Amino acid sequence: MFIRLPLILATAATFALAAATTLATVNGQAITTSDASTFMAKAIPGMTFDKLDPKMKRQIVDQLINQSLIKDQVKKSGIQNTPQFKLAYEALRDDLAVDMWMKKEMGKVTVAENETKAFYDANKEKMKQGGKVVPYEKAKFEITQFIKMEKFKATMTKTTDALRASSKVEVKL
Repeated sequence: MFIRLPLILATAATFALAAATTLATVNGQAITTSDASTFMAKAIPGMTFDKLDPKMKRQIVDQLINQSLIKDQVKKSGIQNTPQFKLAYEALRDDLAVDMWMKKEMGKVTVAENETKAFYDANKEKMKQGGKVVPYEKAKFEITQFIKMEKFKATMTKTTDALRASSKVEVKL
């Protein structure tokens, strides 16, 4: 039992370090390092809150405080109960669902190595930068993304064509 205690304490200390730290409170609501990290991920992808200097950290916390205060004010205003808000919210919700579905469908698209290599070989003359041909390994990522997007567009065209064929669509212009 005594042998396990240091292990349990060390594990608990590790989890405590990983737990979100409160950076500020606004009307009793905590703003944590987790909130700051989420904000940073959206604002500057690849940058993390913990890598910022103290002055920048303070600016981020101030922005989060202001954002929290504005959100509270918006809630108090009752704007969420207006017909205009409800219509706009429905439209945003539908658009978000479409975006998420499209990302899911895009994730299903695969590009094989031989496809990127064949594209590279067929377009070698277009693979120049500063008068020199860009090596395949350097161009591979962009080629893969291009082929993936082209495949996705083709899939979406087939999907919308099939949906149109199975639906009643009237164009009135």
